[in-house]
Amino acid sequence: MKKLKPIIEIICYIVLPIVIWKYGRDPLGDYYAMLLSTAPAFVYTVWNFFSERQFNVSGLYIMSSLMINTILDLISDSAEWMLWNGIYFNFGMIAFLLFTIIIKKPIVLYFLVDAAYIQGTPREESLKKYKSKEVFKYFQGLTAFLILRDVLESVVKIWLIHKYGVDGYDKILIAMRTFGWIMSAVFVGAVMYVLNKIMQFNEKEKEFEEEQENVI
Repeated sequence: MKKLKPIIEIICYIVLPIVIWKYGRDPLGDYYAMLLSTAPAFVYTVWNFFSERQFNVSGLYIMSSLMINTILDLISDSAEWMLWNGIYFNFGMIAFLLFTIIIKKPIVLYFLVDAAYIQGTPREESLKKYKSKEVFKYFQGLTAFLILRDVLESVVKIWLIHKYGVDGYDKILIAMRTFGWIMSAVFVGAVMYVLNKIMQFNEKEKEFEEEQENVI
């Protein structure tokens, strides 16, 4: 199933929404066609949440974002407002991510604690390790990257809305999904870099402890 995941995501996030938009505009109108086009991604995300039992900070973050976005879509008066509400949602996420940095509880730290827990590392152990002075700065940086991603995403989407309008929803959808996947790939690369740094730090710490034991 994991091998098919990229294909399923392309179908749910791009193919089905475009098909629904193309063939639903005439009978349903722009707003309802656009609203219905978000259903495949919504259903897939919810199914993924429960099938992978993501009852943790990461999963709740994803589900909360999805629910808020869906509510904004439902209260929109038109297709154009649906597009703009997505940008306002991004502004809200930027504020939230910035808040986690200010209070020194960067959200990405808890994402990686969840990931470590799935691999068998107790949460308390990961938290202690990740909050150390040498490592903590990297999680602040990764969370700042998410802010940069949302800022760039908002700028790109605003430009696309002005350029294509509602009629170009399919183009906007493809562009934004592609942008999102590219930024996700960059983020994963950044996370791998940080994990490598953490591994190096742990090795140095272990060597230091061994040296101290030998001295004693």
